[in-house]
Amino acid sequence: MIDKFYDFIKTMDNFIQITEGLTKLLVPKNSLEEKVPQHSPAFFNPLARLNRDLSIYIYNIFLDEYNNNKNNQITFADAFGGIGPRGLRVAVEVPKISKIYINDINELAITAAKESALLNNVTEKCIFSVNEVCKFLISRPTERNKRFTIVDLDPFGSPAPFIECVLRSVEDDGLISITATDTAVLSGIYQNVCLRKYFGLSINNTYSNEVATRLIISSTALIAARLGIYLSPIFAHANRHYFRVFLKASISNSMANMVFDNLGYIKHCFKCGERNFSHIYSKDLCPICSTKFHVAGQLWTGKLFDKRIISNLLKKHFSGSFNNDKKNHQIKQIFDISIEELDDIPYYFSVDEIGSMLKTSPKKLSQIIEEIICSGYRASRTIFRPTGLKTTASLSDILYILKN
Repeated sequence: MIDKFYDFIKTMDNFIQITEGLTKLLVPKNSLEEKVPQHSPAFFNPLARLNRDLSIYIYNIFLDEYNNNKNNQITFADAFGGIGPRGLRVAVEVPKISKIYINDINELAITAAKESALLNNVTEKCIFSVNEVCKFLISRPTERNKRFTIVDLDPFGSPAPFIECVLRSVEDDGLISITATDTAVLSGIYQNVCLRKYFGLSINNTYSNEVATRLIISSTALIAARLGIYLSPIFAHANRHYFRVFLKASISNSMANMVFDNLGYIKHCFKCGERNFSHIYSKDLCPICSTKFHVAGQLWTGKLFDKRIISNLLKKHFSGSFNNDKKNHQIKQIFDISIEELDDIPYYFSVDEIGSMLKTSPKKLSQIIEEIICSGYRASRTIFRPTGLKTTASLSDILYILKN
């Protein structure tokens, strides 16, 4: 027992204290020094801070809207807790949550999380466990009113093996947040794997990050429908290393029956760049160049953002004077763009590809959007790409407008 204690002290010498948001964290030193985060002695990804920052805002505003008419204890489950960066930030920065459950299979990571909880004086709010993810999630009582209010799933790789466990552990009208880091699979590099894990084909092109995000939602929604649960997207975004979705889970067989109203297919021509989408699968030819379309899907073609909730978030946290540092400005810009984004269109164009087709230096994105709107079409920016453009105009329409 004494040897084990000294082994722990020696290992903890490899940890260093940092502050993220309002929370103190003990993290492995090598995670701050290596380009690729190491899994030994425990995993921590500093590049995922934006992921966690956005999550804190979404969790807070969701709970402002949350109708706890059963007066249940508001709980949060961090299934892949690691050293606790997300769960501990929730404990410190989301005051409405009374109990935070942090789980990981790595005992050392949980030990570090416990030490960080002491640093932040939130030990009484936190319950720690060392367990396999599904065993942890279904260890809660099966009664619907005793499930978790918010469940987070942030695995290393695909979330697919754990989706049903997440859905069975969240309460009615609760929230699930899911991250996927198997970017090559979801971006169309390994199509057979994507079809097996996400029930749809992806596409390897300029807007594959949005396609990937919509595949995560569609596959999760199909599993949920089988369980009599209807999912409503609250927010979604993509980063270089991951895709992330936030979904409200409502128990309703009648609503779950309507899941296919929000599913469809994207058709893309790799020869001329034309694209459109349909709720029905078909192997059409491109109307511009008569080349066979590449089809992506089945995927979510419905809306990605609950704009009323996001609008309330902006009013609460970013109206008037706020701490307008670089990171806060980036987060505000993401939410601002999502409010205006045409999220009922499941793809976008990029300024670069339009400029390449016109064989000229591309115009500014704001100017392109203005000209398209003046021509009678809808158009907006997208959070999925800084130079991305969403519009109801076809590619040929866009080129015609900008040429003239």
